[in-house]
Amino acid sequence: MRLRFLFILVLITMVIISCDSKERVPVSEAGQNMSSSPSSTAPAAAHKIYVDEAIQGNTYTYLKVTEGDLEYWIATAKQPIEAGATMYYDQGLEMKDFTSKEVDRTFESIWFVGQMRGTSSAASQMSKGSPKTAAVADAAVEKIEGGVTVQDLYAGQAGFAGKAVTIRGTVTKFNAEIMGRNWVHVQDGTSAGDKIDVTITTAAVVKMGDVVVFQGVVALNKDFGAGYSYELILEEAKLIENR
Repeated sequence: MRLRFLFILVLITMVIISCDSKERVPVSEAGQNMSSSPSSTAPAAAHKIYVDEAIQGNTYTYLKVTEGDLEYWIATAKQPIEAGATMYYDQGLEMKDFTSKEVDRTFESIWFVGQMRGTSSAASQMSKGSPKTAAVADAAVEKIEGGVTVQDLYAGQAGFAGKAVTIRGTVTKFNAEIMGRNWVHVQDGTSAGDKIDVTITTAAVVKMGDVVVFQGVVALNKDFGAGYSYELILEEAKLIENR
């Protein structure tokens, strides 16, 4: 009786492993027909994809992508990737009929991938601390007493590194819960060359058009990976005022 039970247990285990292997297939083995010829600047064997749509969940970022003539979905660890990104990845695991509770959606087929590399419209705005967002005409606000402006920060950034500063500005962009924090872009009507706004990470929730006062610590040359790097950013900022 005991031997019979062990035989049945082994048989069930083999069936489960067999089914799982059919649903999770490395891209390098089963998805070669999904791979277009990478550009000369891409890492060897990388998949080059263009992001058509991005959905942010609590844990994953879900991306509808185009690769050559193919269109499919991938999921990766949550990060600030937006539509318009051109990214690269090496391998992934396919899940069929996968239901994501966090975004309340079932994907007929989706590839879970690890590290991604590349640039996007968002990355270009953040890279080298040179945001490319358009200046908002009514974003100008009065400098808060004892605080700094966008121009002050970029013009004297070396002297602000690691120090807490206070800035008043108008919210021109807000992204919630990406990599465990909220992302706020503010403008105040000042600039340093083409640098017209400052990015702030915070736990606070604000909305576009709010006039806010934040106090945060200045970090220089901050790299979050996936092509997202900042010459200057205010981290772990506290919302002092919002009107």
